[in-house]
Amino acid sequence: MSASEDRPVVTALRDAKGKAPTRGKSLLPAAAPAPGSPRDEVAQWLTVALALGADPVARAELYGRHVDARLVLVLESGRRITFERAADALDGGRLVATVMVATRAQVPGYGRPDALQVGGAMLRLADSLAEADDRGEASEWGATFLAAAARNRVDVADLASPAGRWEALSVLAGWTPPADVPIYAPAAERAALVVDQSGARMVRTSDFASHARHMAGRPVAWASLHSRMSEIGWEHPGRLQQRQPGGQSKAQARVYVIPPEWDQ
Repeated sequence: MSASEDRPVVTALRDAKGKAPTRGKSLLPAAAPAPGSPRDEVAQWLTVALALGADPVARAELYGRHVDARLVLVLESGRRITFERAADALDGGRLVATVMVATRAQVPGYGRPDALQVGGAMLRLADSLAEADDRGEASEWGATFLAAAARNRVDVADLASPAGRWEALSVLAGWTPPADVPIYAPAAERAALVVDQSGARMVRTSDFASHARHMAGRPVAWASLHSRMSEIGWEHPGRLQQRQPGGQSKAQARVYVIPPEWDQ
């Protein structure tokens, strides 16, 4: 490798006059609002910092307190700028790319120090506007799955009885989507939804996991998925099995059980 190839990248960014850009110079329009600043002040600062004057920032939503939590910036028009990982809002390249792709705004080429200020302001705005935990996102996963899977509803008598549980597990274990549902349809539209007379429901964990991970746009570990759904009221008994009443056959499936009152 030649000496010129081994120089810092900044050497390759010299302007027409041969001067290298100043290291560490902030591109922010002004210092970020301090923690505890009024919500409107934070939103206005973000609007200017992200060149969104034509469609100002209205609010932010944060779904969790971890780096993989989804962070959404909502503009006055209703347009949503979604960071599938909150940590991406703290990274200069990802911050700029996400906002530009969503809005076509000419965002300055922020480096990491500036991005930490911008992303930090988003997080503070989200904390002031939304309950910062995972329950909102998990509830959205559950509600949208049940709504889409309703097209494949199968009614049984009683999930708590051996006969009803046998019937439900048999349906889930042997389930194949209807012929009129294309193979490229979303996972929830291809999934079975077993419902008993009380309104309790049972679904396969694999079907729901595919739906949740698609909505999240990121990997969601099994343990995390089960704990989050349990937190909002879904039951995760794991693998259930039931011997056929009066017979020798046995049906089994890994399932979630949704209580009747969950979405009422």
